Amino acid sequence: MSENMTTNASFTVPADQDFDTVSFQGSMQQVLQENLGSFVIVEFLIGTGSLISRQGVLYYVASQFLVLYDEFESRYVVCDIFSVKFVTFLQPGYRPGQVPAPLPSAESSTLPSEMTSTMTPAQAAYAYTRRQGSARR
Repeated sequence: MSENMTTNASFTVPADQDFDTVSFQGSMQQVLQENLGSFVIVEFLIGTGSLISRQGVLYYVASQFLVLYDEFESRYVVCDIFSVKFVTFLQPGYRPGQVPAPLPSAESSTLPSEMTSTMTPAQAAYAYTRRQGSARR
């Protein structure tokens, strides 16, 4: 392995590239590199009208590709940067399917116990329905 390569156990990538240059300022590559370690959902345009998405921790960014670490499958996915159309950044600690607990409103100083932890969309819908039903009584 040469000096200009970095490795993580079984996966090797080239040395970090500097995107803080005039030609890369404001580019997708610069935005992505500044957010390494974030959990992202990346949508790619395939052909002329198909979008597919991949998700994972943003592990590495180069001028022509990016690498996502899929923590659920314990694998690295190398992606073509030129087909990236949308990148969604999730809040630290959150993953798709989780609903962050809302902040307390001025009307209530405490949150219902079912809203103090992360919920799936189905759990959030159930909690909302329960609150609406009890408010009507």
